[in-house]
Amino acid sequence: MLSQPVEQSESQARCERAFARLWEVERPRLWRLAVRVAGSVDAADDLVQEVGLRAAQAFPSLRRLESGPAWLTKLTVHTALRWRQRRRELELLDSTLLSPERGPEEQTLQRDSAARTRAAIDTLPETLRTPLILQYWEGLSCREIAETLELPLGTLLSRLFAARKRLRKELHDELL
Repeated sequence: MLSQPVEQSESQARCERAFARLWEVERPRLWRLAVRVAGSVDAADDLVQEVGLRAAQAFPSLRRLESGPAWLTKLTVHTALRWRQRRRELELLDSTLLSPERGPEEQTLQRDSAARTRAAIDTLPETLRTPLILQYWEGLSCREIAETLELPLGTLLSRLFAARKRLRKELHDELL
């Protein structure tokens, strides 16, 4: 009878170590993802902390360790989307879009273009905006995005096509 609690304790310790390793590797990427999806650098720390707490609690029920990064991505996206729906605040870092090698005029033009693009992206419904962010800012493949958002691949491809089409129209109309 004594061996069962010891085995559970050892198993729990292994699980905690596995989660700690996974979290250490994935946390910076999840923070960047939270910034992009929520649109707020200020909120990213809180969102990632919330994801970490939820993930630590649910980690023992994860069936395959290799699906951990996709699981954390999904948890981060859903947490950030809930936050965004509650707050509807957006502010992206211009510094990530600006190159220090450019002159002041080029930086101003690039900043204006980035602001127009962000504003156009912000007008997209969540169902179109999120896949676009995951593809272009996070560099996820279509299969990874479909898995993260729990969508059939065909639906995801349609949403990406529709998002790009709407962005082209929005940005083209603005320039006229």
